[in-house]
Amino acid sequence: MKSAFFAAIACASLACVTSAASAASTDMTAIQALDDQFAAAANRGDGAAVAALYAPDATILPPDNSVVSGAGIKTLLAGMAAQITDLKLTATDVKRISPDYIREIGAVTFTTKGDKPTTVHASYVVVWRKVDGAWKLWTDIFH
Repeated sequence: MKSAFFAAIACASLACVTSAASAASTDMTAIQALDDQFAAAANRGDGAAVAALYAPDATILPPDNSVVSGAGIKTLLAGMAAQITDLKLTATDVKRISPDYIREIGAVTFTTKGDKPTTVHASYVVVWRKVDGAWKLWTDIFH
């Protein structure tokens, strides 16, 4: 009887681990798809489409130590989209914090536009929040 009980616990534990691994893989896939959507819009120079990926109450903390929120996000992103090309976002670590929040750490590369283009390699951390059933960027920190 004891062995059947322990076998049931072991099977249940394995199912939980397998389920958690599957959920993490699904989250990584979903977030990378959103990153690809972000990059495609930015590479088209479509700041409005990039801004649409942000929650209404989002905050961006860019490298200049400013805090950008509200309508300032659309302005910031439109300016950035006009100055870069070949943007690539790569999610390197995605962790679900709760049913409605996911934290992502990633790497970014892009090339600046202008007379002397430069390829930039940087990192970022963002928090995605589920808004009306869709994942939206809620907090965005990059450097």
